[in-house]
Amino acid sequence: MGKRAMVDALRQPLRIAMHKACESAARLERAILAVASIVVPRIDMFSVFARYSSQMDANIWLGLAGSSMLGLGAALECTGEGKDRFATISACWHDAVRHAVIEGDAPPVAFGGFRFDAARPASSVWPGFGDGALVVPRLTVVQYGRDCCRVIAAEQMFPGSDAVARAEAALSLWEGLAGGNAIHPTHRNAHVQVLIPKNAKNQWCALVHAALHSISQGDARKIVVARTLKAKAADPFTLPDILDRLRSANPKAAIFAFGRKGTYFVGATPEILITAHSGTFRTMALAGSAARSETPQQDARLGQALLTSPKDRLEHDFVVQAVLQVLQSCCSRIEADSSPSLHKLPTVQHLVTFFRGDILPHKSLLDVIARLHPVKSPFLGPVSCRDSRQFSGGCPEGRGIPLPSGQQNLSATYSPEIHEDVPRCTHE
Repeated sequence: MGKRAMVDALRQPLRIAMHKACESAARLERAILAVASIVVPRIDMFSVFARYSSQMDANIWLGLAGSSMLGLGAALECTGEGKDRFATISACWHDAVRHAVIEGDAPPVAFGGFRFDAARPASSVWPGFGDGALVVPRLTVVQYGRDCCRVIAAEQMFPGSDAVARAEAALSLWEGLAGGNAIHPTHRNAHVQVLIPKNAKNQWCALVHAALHSISQGDARKIVVARTLKAKAADPFTLPDILDRLRSANPKAAIFAFGRKGTYFVGATPEILITAHSGTFRTMALAGSAARSETPQQDARLGQALLTSPKDRLEHDFVVQAVLQVLQSCCSRIEADSSPSLHKLPTVQHLVTFFRGDILPHKSLLDVIARLHPVKSPFLGPVSCRDSRQFSGGCPEGRGIPLPSGQQNLSATYSPEIHEDVPRCTHE
């Protein structure tokens, strides 16, 4: 399907959805989300992202199971601040989807994320991100199969909106989707200087000693400390280069870039916070680590030592029990592996336990995320809220949870992967 054919195929369902949304907006005296979708041949998402990310906020997600998603622009934004950010965003999302006009088989898709600790002042490296946001792009491309993908267009219509004019304005953006030549990373080997403060070692040692003291006093059972690194390159960083390097270096990780007001949250994560589909969910506990070896024999020995290490098994079990505890209020059934296995990455291997279960019918996926969120749950920020805020000064730039997508209604009926990660970098 050529560029013109794709635009023409999308025109009719989009006009129909917008016309119906305009009628509903006039009748209800409120904004209504119009959604239309078509199936098209496979699109080079990387090139499209590279082409558009400098012109508008764009989002890309290259998932672990071969699924990929690309979002351009914003048709709807749900935002929330402080401790009520999950409830606020959930209410906004469910209200929008409940009244949405949908033409085609695909419901709206959303990208977003949440700050780990909304009680702390936001860092200057996160302008525009806020405490939490869920964004329905104007255009979303969802890639699940090898040969085709689904294009989903969304626009928010208001009383008195001109459906035909709005549809044509939207389609003018879509016309560039399949056009243009492929854009490839430059692979420039520019010198990168890591900026380390003179007192970094003393600060790190003090943080570790404070954590050990807190554990010895019984204030906490497990604390994960982290630090921020800043780097400066001789040539400007480019998003395509960063993403391509992350993808090459992390073949078993999800790669993502989320744009908010010109700043991008870019990273790679091997850890699934939660995956839900038709009311069932999967999540994982990743705790206890060892190095990899280039020789299979030594690598196997390191893995076996990790599996039998009393210290690592104790720390891992703490996380497992915490996951089970926080999920009880949201789930009707929870199952966990009888013992941990090894999750092998290129340079490190972890102990991993997988969980499966059913989400309660009256609970949404955002309810589960709120329970698993590090500020409220000891398994991701593995101390109490008070202790996590006490030690969060060791990572002054803050952390966040990226949500690659939320289809339909972020409820127990359907939703893809949501992951947990620290920012590998923010890019302006």
